[in-house]
Amino acid sequence: MSEPNVFNLINAAWLPVRRRSGAVEHIPPWRVTDGIAEDPFVAFAWPRPDFNGAAHEFLIGLLSTAAAPEDDEEWEDWWQSPPAPDVLRKRFLTVAHAFDLDGPGPRFLQDVDLPEGAKNKKIAALLIDAPGAETLRNNADLFVKRGDMLALSRAAAAMALFTLSAYAPSGGSGNRTSLRGGGPMTTLIVNDHENYGATLWGRIWPNVESTRQISRRVVEDKGPDGLGSIFPWLLPTRASNPKEGGRLTTPADVHPLQVYWGMPRRIRLLFENARNRPCSLTDSEDMVIVTSYRTRNYGTKYSEGFEHPLSPYYRQKAGTAKLPVHPKPGGVSYRLWPGLVIPSSDKLREPAQVVRHWPERALRRGQTRFTAFGYDMDNMKARAWIESEMPFWFLPVAASREWLGKFIEHATAGADRVSRLITNAVKSALYKRPSDATGDYGFIAERFYRETEGAFYAAMRDAVASIQNAPDVDDPTINARENWAPVMAGAALRLFDEYASADGLEDRDMRRHVKARFFLALALGGRGKSGRALFERDLGIASPEPGKGEQEGK
Repeated sequence: MSEPNVFNLINAAWLPVRRRSGAVEHIPPWRVTDGIAEDPFVAFAWPRPDFNGAAHEFLIGLLSTAAAPEDDEEWEDWWQSPPAPDVLRKRFLTVAHAFDLDGPGPRFLQDVDLPEGAKNKKIAALLIDAPGAETLRNNADLFVKRGDMLALSRAAAAMALFTLSAYAPSGGSGNRTSLRGGGPMTTLIVNDHENYGATLWGRIWPNVESTRQISRRVVEDKGPDGLGSIFPWLLPTRASNPKEGGRLTTPADVHPLQVYWGMPRRIRLLFENARNRPCSLTDSEDMVIVTSYRTRNYGTKYSEGFEHPLSPYYRQKAGTAKLPVHPKPGGVSYRLWPGLVIPSSDKLREPAQVVRHWPERALRRGQTRFTAFGYDMDNMKARAWIESEMPFWFLPVAASREWLGKFIEHATAGADRVSRLITNAVKSALYKRPSDATGDYGFIAERFYRETEGAFYAAMRDAVASIQNAPDVDDPTINARENWAPVMAGAALRLFDEYASADGLEDRDMRRHVKARFFLALALGGRGKSGRALFERDLGIASPEPGKGEQEGK
């Protein structure tokens, strides 16, 4: 049991959440289903998007650890009839002693025996986007501006600590990254309830593992047991300094549930009386604040081989270890669906476990939503927080899902080629030698994907309808793919005319411009070498017969 005055993350009302009515409350985690039939909680209400993303992971991990269903049938029971808060409270209390943020004993995500010589740091350094020296010189502050974050309430400090542990980037010599590397991508299934509509429960429970799923991640016949193998702060830290006998931590060394509670940094928060100082982040008042922490490098270094259920993975080549996907510039759109929603055709990229498993739970649920988020990191620097939510389809029959997967592969492969065709055409129109074009022209592809996103979802609906209405035809999605081709062509030509405007061009430049647009239109219509590759290889549809005077090989 926790000490009476200890700030315990199971018992304290520390999570800010918003009800459907707009009211914001602070609750302990077991109250997530409170009022679900009348005025449910629908979202977290932290003032930072990374805290909101991490809060989802905190509750998913807590439910998977202390209240996991045995199998999908038991999962269905709590989906149809969400548990009352008191039921969750009893489950969570079984691990409550591991969630003391302060007090004399082991502390949540804090080194239980931090050695002498640990450095003191200001609490702002706990935030992933805290500006370093180079960031300040370049005036590239992201969420945290210079001079900010003098003090954090215990609630904000707890979420900052969890967010750092879950997403920790590289931080200099011996400062270890998270179990999924620096700035991993998280993908979640979001499903509206048949009776209650959109709820926070519908963003969390669809992603909770069953004990059967958890057992499949045990590396050996008998994996490590005991809560210390799940919550690493309950035991002396598995330090990784090779000069002091440090060691690598592998999946065989810990319980599979430690993927939710990884602790790569050696940290000990320093608490002090608030003295009427509000939290610099939330402006809330607390009796105790945190202005600094002690830390030492060479915390737990997690090896390859861990598979976090909420992250997609890829292999660099067949037979190599799986690596977690990380967000990249340009955000998340339908272009990334192979590997995030379905396995890629080369089998090197696969969706997160929760996404792969959802068809087993979604047989009677139809359309779902899919959200992806995470930091776009440049080594130690946070360039942006990436977040996107989009519609998502699953079909009940395996053969139908296979057809839908093939449609996604074809449609996204076609979009990838068209995005490259238009970028090259714009450079060909603007430069005598396109290879001389300087700067990053990736914004053209990003714009193309934004312009065609709604049309892609419409094409998906058409493909789903065709699969359901004519499942026995040889190729039920061919009409949807044929209709997708002119949609992409229209968007590409509009963007060409915008980015390579003909206004004010001299005759010599006009000829170059006309030629670039002509060959772009030719390819978008399925003609020439690039056009035939677009139609026949990417989209899997027939290219038109060569027109009179068409130049082969163009």
